[in-house]
Amino acid sequence: MMDVEGPLFDRSLDDVTKLIAHAKLTETDLMPVSQVVSFTSNMLSSEDIVLLEVTSNVADSLVEGTTLVMRGDGDDSAVLCSDTATFDIKEAETSNSMLLLSALSFPTDEGINKEGTRSLSWREVSGVFYNYLELVEVRPKMRKLQKQLASNLYSGDKESLKGKSFSQLLDSIQASESELRVGLKKLEAVELEGVWVQLDQDFQMKVLSYILRFFDENSWSLDCVLKKETVEALQELVVKEVLEQVFSIYCHPMEGGKEDEFSLDKDKVARFYGDFLLAVNTKYVMEEFLDMWQKAVPDGVTTDISQLSGLVLVEDAKEPALIKRFTESNLPDNITQRLEVLFSARERWTVLEISPFISPLTTLKLNVNAMLAKYARPLNVNGTKYFCSKHGR
Repeated sequence: MMDVEGPLFDRSLDDVTKLIAHAKLTETDLMPVSQVVSFTSNMLSSEDIVLLEVTSNVADSLVEGTTLVMRGDGDDSAVLCSDTATFDIKEAETSNSMLLLSALSFPTDEGINKEGTRSLSWREVSGVFYNYLELVEVRPKMRKLQKQLASNLYSGDKESLKGKSFSQLLDSIQASESELRVGLKKLEAVELEGVWVQLDQDFQMKVLSYILRFFDENSWSLDCVLKKETVEALQELVVKEVLEQVFSIYCHPMEGGKEDEFSLDKDKVARFYGDFLLAVNTKYVMEEFLDMWQKAVPDGVTTDISQLSGLVLVEDAKEPALIKRFTESNLPDNITQRLEVLFSARERWTVLEISPFISPLTTLKLNVNAMLAKYARPLNVNGTKYFCSKHGR
């Protein structure tokens, strides 16, 4: 029940009883509390207050004390971050009137039941709104982190240590705290003297070579290597913090092993060696590269072209077949522009081949297949499904 005559308007129990009867309702079916709603004389507008619609999970976390933080620089579109998720902020409009009240009773409230005599409580509407903001969960925006780390590579000397602290990264990177930590790990960043940096590729190869050589000198199986002994033996050659973190990048706790027993991630080692070779000479004859790559990796590591997913482009239509460095990180952020580059480099792709290059642009609602269906054209060749430019031949 609502009135527009202002706070001087009054409503009695007799008025409410008559309204219930006029509405053809049975009073015993209703809660015995009627709320009389009226408008204040000084109404709030969208300039005074902004309504934000959140998911039930976000609402629950706010009740528990979680903080939502807007992140990004001045030229970024606004995002809101919780401890674990990132949300785009979208403006929405509704044709319904949304009334803002300081208090309102609900049937589930403590002390309200169907027993007792009817009573009145007074409620004031302090604002009417037709616009609000809604949150849409998105993937964290990590391209800026990648660029910041790449602009200040650490090569082992004090002069090259020019990173940012975790709190400084949080101020500019549009990601939640947990997502930022995952991103730093994925980019193989290390923390030194309170700042995060990415290792120069030559320096990382130097450190990794020390570690792998030590494994070999001790005749350890690559499935069971010891972290503490490795770090203690090599810390005169490389800063201890770097050794520990590079070891953790390429070695994982051994399944079923003791606390200090680790297994070498052979696929990650193979990928790093392959990328290192491609950085020296960006294009190779495929057969020659595969032979060189296998000879370069440590004994016990087997190379496979799948380990270079998202790093290379194979030109198998040529004779002989060629392979060249072609990294996802250097492609445009816009999906249309990215596909244009991809289809210029290669006329057609299978889903498996193109996925590493476009999966970073997928959303929670638009996966790789949906993205290709929307922006590319399917093609069937001898029973194999390919995708090509939507406007190509």
